[in-house]
Amino acid sequence: MTELNINDLMGGDRRQFYRVAPSVEEPIVIKIAAGAFPLIEISGGGCRLPIAVHSKLSDYDILDLCLPGKSAPIHVKIRFVNKGEKTFSVEFVDLDTAMRKEICSYVRAREIELVRRFRAPAVMA
Repeated sequence: MTELNINDLMGGDRRQFYRVAPSVEEPIVIKIAAGAFPLIEISGGGCRLPIAVHSKLSDYDILDLCLPGKSAPIHVKIRFVNKGEKTFSVEFVDLDTAMRKEICSYVRAREIELVRRFRAPAVMA
């Protein structure tokens, strides 16, 4: 019998926090003075945003992270970590344990939802 290693499935990803893309039906947005912007990916450690938001932010800004199903936003302080052509990444800094746990719980629930959705047998019409 072949042994399966979780790292084989993850492509050797060594990130501290797992990341997922928000649901299209329930997007996660970051609210700033210039408006609300959807996240491309999120993890317990940070998120990825469209490049159009980059010029409106600076290191150590405090933003409102609005998770689906939560009545109040989570205030997160950010630090830029990576900039690409179409997206950029920020790290959540000085985030207390309870808030990080809340974000990680969302990521885990979304991950489980994705596995269920893609493992479900196709329905023949």
